[in-house]
Amino acid sequence: MQPHEYENMRRVEDDHWWYAVLRGLVVESLSADLKPGAQVLDAGCGTGGMMARLSHKPWPVQGVDLDPSAVLACQLRGLAEVQQADVSCLPFADERFDAVLSLDVLYHQCVNQETALTEMRRVLKPGGLLILNLPAFECLRGSHDAAVCGVRRYKACHVQKLLRFHSMEVKILHPWNASLFLPILLHRLWSRIQLRQTSDLRLPPMWLNELLARLGHLDARICRRLHLPFGTSWFAVARKVC
Repeated sequence: MQPHEYENMRRVEDDHWWYAVLRGLVVESLSADLKPGAQVLDAGCGTGGMMARLSHKPWPVQGVDLDPSAVLACQLRGLAEVQQADVSCLPFADERFDAVLSLDVLYHQCVNQETALTEMRRVLKPGGLLILNLPAFECLRGSHDAAVCGVRRYKACHVQKLLRFHSMEVKILHPWNASLFLPILLHRLWSRIQLRQTSDLRLPPMWLNELLARLGHLDARICRRLHLPFGTSWFAVARKVC
Protein backbone atom coordinates (compact mmCIF):
# COMPACT_ATOMS: atom_id res chain seq x y z
CA MET A 1 0.00 0.00 0.00
CA GLN A 2 1.00 3.62 -0.30
CA PRO A 3 2.77 4.67 2.95
CA HIS A 4 0.15 7.24 3.96
CA GLU A 5 -2.54 4.55 3.73
CA TYR A 6 -0.93 2.69 6.64
CA GLU A 7 -1.18 5.90 8.68
CA ASN A 8 -4.80 6.24 7.61
CA MET A 9 -5.52 2.61 8.54
CA ARG A 10 -4.01 3.04 11.98
CA ARG A 11 -6.15 6.11 12.64
CA VAL A 12 -9.48 4.50 11.81
CA GLU A 13 -9.32 0.71 12.14
CA ASP A 14 -9.99 0.41 15.87
CA ASP A 15 -13.33 2.20 15.56
CA HIS A 16 -14.42 1.82 11.93
CA TRP A 17 -17.58 -0.26 11.46
CA TRP A 18 -16.16 -2.32 8.55
CA TYR A 19 -13.20 -3.54 10.60
CA ALA A 20 -15.49 -4.24 13.56
CA VAL A 21 -17.67 -6.52 11.46
CA LEU A 22 -14.69 -8.35 9.98
CA ARG A 23 -13.10 -8.87 13.40
CA GLY A 24 -16.41 -10.26 14.63
CA LEU A 25 -16.48 -12.80 11.79
CA VAL A 26 -12.91 -13.88 12.51
CA VAL A 27 -13.38 -14.24 16.27
CA GLU A 28 -16.61 -16.19 15.78
CA SER A 29 -14.89 -18.62 13.40
CA LEU A 30 -11.86 -19.10 15.65
CA SER A 31 -14.04 -19.58 18.72
CA ALA A 32 -15.94 -22.38 16.99
CA ASP A 33 -12.79 -24.45 16.38
CA LEU A 34 -9.83 -23.44 18.52
CA LYS A 35 -9.03 -24.56 22.03
CA PRO A 36 -7.33 -22.25 24.54
CA GLY A 37 -3.62 -22.01 23.81
CA ALA A 38 -3.98 -22.58 20.07
CA GLN A 39 -1.39 -20.68 18.04
CA VAL A 40 -2.58 -18.07 15.54
CA LEU A 41 -0.69 -16.21 12.81
CA ASP A 42 -1.93 -12.97 11.26
CA ALA A 43 -0.17 -13.09 7.87
CA GLY A 44 -0.19 -9.52 6.64
CA CYS A 45 -1.24 -7.97 9.93
CA GLY A 46 -1.15 -4.34 8.80
CA THR A 47 -1.19 -1.94 11.72
CA GLY A 48 -2.39 -4.55 14.20
CA GLY A 49 -6.12 -4.05 14.68
CA MET A 50 -6.92 -7.76 14.40
CA MET A 51 -4.01 -8.74 16.63
CA ALA A 52 -5.10 -6.23 19.26
CA ARG A 53 -8.57 -7.78 19.27
CA LEU A 54 -7.16 -11.30 19.60
CA SER A 55 -4.84 -10.24 22.43
CA HIS A 56 -7.90 -10.45 24.69
CA LYS A 57 -8.60 -14.03 23.58
CA PRO A 58 -7.00 -17.27 24.86
CA TRP A 59 -4.93 -17.82 21.71
CA PRO A 60 -1.33 -16.58 21.42
CA VAL A 61 -1.06 -14.60 18.18
CA GLN A 62 1.93 -13.62 16.07
CA GLY A 63 1.98 -11.29 13.08
CA VAL A 64 4.05 -10.50 10.03
CA ASP A 65 3.89 -7.64 7.56
CA LEU A 66 6.18 -6.62 4.74
CA ASP A 67 5.98 -2.90 5.46
CA PRO A 68 8.25 -1.64 8.28
CA SER A 69 5.85 1.21 9.12
CA ALA A 70 3.08 -1.33 9.73
CA VAL A 71 5.36 -3.37 11.97
CA LEU A 72 6.30 -0.22 13.90
CA ALA A 73 2.62 0.68 14.33
CA CYS A 74 2.00 -2.77 15.82
CA GLN A 75 4.93 -2.44 18.18
CA LEU A 76 3.74 0.98 19.33
CA ARG A 77 0.48 -0.73 20.29
CA GLY A 78 2.50 -3.03 22.56
CA LEU A 79 2.22 -6.01 20.20
CA ALA A 80 5.63 -7.59 20.63
CA GLU A 81 5.13 -10.73 18.53
CA VAL A 82 5.30 -8.96 15.18
CA GLN A 83 8.10 -9.09 12.63
CA GLN A 84 8.80 -7.79 9.16
CA ALA A 85 8.42 -10.60 6.64
CA ASP A 86 6.91 -11.45 3.29
CA VAL A 87 3.81 -13.68 3.39
CA SER A 88 5.37 -15.55 0.46
CA CYS A 89 8.35 -16.51 2.66
CA LEU A 90 7.11 -16.95 6.22
CA PRO A 91 9.87 -17.20 8.86
CA PHE A 92 8.31 -20.12 10.71
CA ALA A 93 8.76 -23.87 10.86
CA ASP A 94 6.40 -26.29 9.15
CA GLU A 95 3.11 -27.04 10.94
CA ARG A 96 3.64 -24.27 13.50
CA PHE A 97 0.14 -22.74 13.76
CA ASP A 98 -3.40 -23.89 14.48
CA ALA A 99 -4.87 -21.03 12.44
CA VAL A 100 -3.60 -18.54 9.87
CA LEU A 101 -5.43 -15.30 9.02
CA SER A 102 -5.10 -13.59 5.65
CA LEU A 103 -7.38 -10.56 5.67
CA ASP A 104 -7.43 -8.58 2.43
CA VAL A 105 -3.82 -9.51 1.72
CA LEU A 106 -3.80 -11.82 -1.32
CA TYR A 107 -5.20 -9.19 -3.66
CA HIS A 108 -2.27 -6.79 -3.22
CA GLN A 109 0.07 -6.07 -6.09
CA CYS A 110 3.18 -7.11 -4.17
CA VAL A 111 1.75 -10.51 -3.16
CA ASN A 112 2.07 -13.67 -5.25
CA GLN A 113 -1.14 -15.35 -4.17
CA GLU A 114 -0.08 -18.86 -5.16
CA THR A 115 3.23 -18.70 -3.28
CA ALA A 116 1.59 -17.03 -0.30
CA LEU A 117 -1.08 -19.73 -0.02
CA THR A 118 1.59 -22.42 -0.31
CA GLU A 119 3.45 -20.82 2.60
CA MET A 120 0.33 -20.39 4.71
CA ARG A 121 -0.56 -24.03 4.21
CA ARG A 122 3.01 -25.07 5.07
CA VAL A 123 2.95 -23.39 8.48
CA LEU A 124 -0.49 -24.76 9.35
CA LYS A 125 -0.80 -27.88 11.45
CA PRO A 126 -2.76 -30.78 9.93
CA GLY A 127 -6.42 -29.86 10.25
CA GLY A 128 -5.53 -26.22 10.93
CA LEU A 129 -7.72 -23.34 9.83
CA LEU A 130 -7.04 -20.77 7.12
CA ILE A 131 -9.32 -17.72 7.35
CA LEU A 132 -9.47 -15.42 4.33
CA ASN A 133 -11.17 -12.16 3.58
CA LEU A 134 -11.01 -11.04 -0.03
CA PRO A 135 -12.46 -8.16 -2.06
CA ALA A 136 -15.35 -9.21 -4.30
CA PHE A 137 -16.16 -8.60 -7.96
CA GLU A 138 -14.24 -6.62 -10.55
CA CYS A 139 -17.20 -4.28 -10.98
CA LEU A 140 -16.38 -2.86 -7.53
CA ARG A 141 -12.90 -1.77 -8.57
CA GLY A 142 -12.31 1.92 -7.96
CA SER A 143 -10.02 4.54 -6.46
CA HIS A 144 -9.75 2.54 -3.24
CA ASP A 145 -8.01 -0.32 -5.08
CA ALA A 146 -5.55 2.07 -6.71
CA ALA A 147 -4.73 3.71 -3.37
CA VAL A 148 -4.02 0.42 -1.59
CA CYS A 149 -2.39 -1.27 -4.63
CA GLY A 150 -5.10 -3.89 -4.94
CA VAL A 151 -4.91 -5.72 -8.27
CA ARG A 152 -7.29 -8.67 -7.81
CA ARG A 153 -10.96 -9.01 -7.01
CA TYR A 154 -12.63 -12.37 -6.67
CA LYS A 155 -15.73 -14.40 -7.44
CA ALA A 156 -16.77 -17.29 -5.20
CA CYS A 157 -15.60 -19.81 -7.81
CA HIS A 158 -12.13 -18.22 -7.82
CA VAL A 159 -11.84 -18.53 -4.04
CA GLN A 160 -13.00 -22.16 -4.09
CA LYS A 161 -10.58 -23.03 -6.87
CA LEU A 162 -7.64 -21.40 -5.07
CA LEU A 163 -8.32 -23.18 -1.80
CA ARG A 164 -8.94 -26.59 -3.34
CA PHE A 165 -5.81 -26.31 -5.48
CA HIS A 166 -3.84 -25.85 -2.26
CA SER A 167 -5.51 -28.86 -0.62
CA MET A 168 -7.73 -26.83 1.66
CA GLU A 169 -11.22 -28.06 2.47
CA VAL A 170 -13.68 -25.16 2.26
CA LYS A 171 -15.86 -25.07 5.38
CA ILE A 172 -17.41 -21.62 5.02
CA LEU A 173 -17.59 -19.28 2.05
CA HIS A 174 -20.03 -16.42 1.92
CA PRO A 175 -20.18 -12.75 0.92
CA TRP A 176 -20.82 -9.95 3.35
CA ASN A 177 -21.76 -6.29 3.21
CA ALA A 178 -24.48 -7.15 0.70
CA SER A 179 -26.75 -4.40 2.03
CA LEU A 180 -24.32 -1.72 0.84
CA PHE A 181 -23.39 -3.38 -2.44
CA LEU A 182 -25.32 -0.98 -4.67
CA PRO A 183 -24.26 2.33 -3.04
CA ILE A 184 -20.63 1.15 -2.94
CA LEU A 185 -20.83 0.07 -6.58
CA LEU A 186 -22.09 3.53 -7.55
CA HIS A 187 -19.40 5.20 -5.43
CA ARG A 188 -16.65 3.12 -7.03
CA LEU A 189 -17.94 3.78 -10.56
CA TRP A 190 -17.95 7.52 -9.83
CA SER A 191 -14.41 7.33 -8.42
CA ARG A 192 -13.23 5.70 -11.67
CA ILE A 193 -14.75 8.51 -13.70
CA GLN A 194 -13.00 11.07 -11.51
CA LEU A 195 -9.67 9.21 -11.82
CA ARG A 196 -8.99 9.61 -8.10
CA GLN A 197 -6.47 7.52 -6.14
CA THR A 198 -7.80 7.84 -2.62
CA SER A 199 -9.02 5.03 -0.39
CA ASP A 200 -12.39 4.68 1.30
CA LEU A 201 -10.83 4.66 4.77
CA ARG A 202 -12.68 7.45 6.53
CA LEU A 203 -14.39 7.28 9.89
CA PRO A 204 -18.06 8.28 9.62
CA PRO A 205 -19.76 10.36 12.33
CA MET A 206 -20.17 8.35 15.52
CA TRP A 207 -23.93 7.83 15.16
CA LEU A 208 -23.58 6.65 11.56
CA ASN A 209 -20.60 4.44 12.35
CA GLU A 210 -22.55 2.68 15.11
CA LEU A 211 -25.57 2.25 12.84
CA LEU A 212 -23.41 0.79 10.06
CA ALA A 213 -21.75 -1.59 12.53
CA ARG A 214 -25.12 -2.90 13.68
CA LEU A 215 -26.27 -3.24 10.10
CA GLY A 216 -23.00 -4.92 9.13
CA HIS A 217 -23.20 -7.59 11.85
CA LEU A 218 -26.80 -8.38 10.86
CA ASP A 219 -25.87 -8.36 7.18
CA ALA A 220 -23.04 -10.88 7.75
CA ARG A 221 -25.35 -13.26 9.61
CA ILE A 222 -27.97 -13.06 6.86
CA CYS A 223 -25.35 -13.56 4.12
CA ARG A 224 -24.01 -16.66 5.86
CA ARG A 225 -27.45 -18.17 6.42
CA LEU A 226 -29.00 -17.37 3.03
CA HIS A 227 -25.85 -17.80 0.87
CA LEU A 228 -26.51 -14.57 -0.99
CA PRO A 229 -24.65 -14.31 -4.32
CA PHE A 230 -23.34 -10.77 -3.84
CA GLY A 231 -21.53 -8.55 -1.35
CA THR A 232 -18.42 -6.40 -1.29
CA SER A 233 -16.16 -9.05 0.30
CA TRP A 234 -15.84 -12.83 0.51
CA PHE A 235 -15.23 -14.46 3.87
CA ALA A 236 -13.83 -17.99 3.81
CA VAL A 237 -12.79 -20.56 6.39
CA ALA A 238 -10.90 -23.62 5.14
CA ARG A 239 -9.21 -26.57 6.82
CA LYS A 240 -5.84 -28.04 5.86
CA VAL A 241 -6.28 -31.48 4.38
CA CYS A 242 -3.43 -33.85 5.26
